[in-house]
Amino acid sequence: MNAAKKHQRIPVRRAGEADPANADTLSEEAVSDEVQSVPEPDVTASAETVDWRDMALRLRAEMDNYRKRQQRLAEEQIAAERKRLLRAFLTVPDNLERIVTHLQPDDPHHQSIKVAYDEFMKVLRLEGVESLATVGTPFDPLLHDAIAMVPAEDGQREEMVVIDEEQKGYRLGEQILRPARVIVAKR
Repeated sequence: MNAAKKHQRIPVRRAGEADPANADTLSEEAVSDEVQSVPEPDVTASAETVDWRDMALRLRAEMDNYRKRQQRLAEEQIAAERKRLLRAFLTVPDNLERIVTHLQPDDPHHQSIKVAYDEFMKVLRLEGVESLATVGTPFDPLLHDAIAMVPAEDGQREEMVVIDEEQKGYRLGEQILRPARVIVAKR
């Protein structure tokens, strides 16, 4: 009996057909015709393989794009943190430079502070930080932060020229770490 149940076919109905359970008599031929009349999908092994292969290639490309995007984001974050850290260190050479300018050259501390200043500037140069040349150059709002304007001297050709620097400006590669604080002569 179990063997007969195991091989018994279950009829499949289409929409609009009568329920075989309600039919008075249902021959085995009708059931087998019904099962055979259901169209089976025409799937070949090669078409299925191409679909899986295509899906695998797409997933691989998406994963590669994701890795590249994450790598780019990580590099941008590293660059931003490096820039933030270097910007924070710029107060050290500013203060050392102020001390050196206020000490007399024959003062015993002058030479040691000058050496410390030179070493710090060397470290900044190794990291790619350069000071901006400002005095005597035309005013550029991308490079300079004007803190005062004075009337121009006779013979000044440009409209606005930097005549004094209150605080040095620095760049890291092509990016400005800190604009120079300058006094500008306006014609």
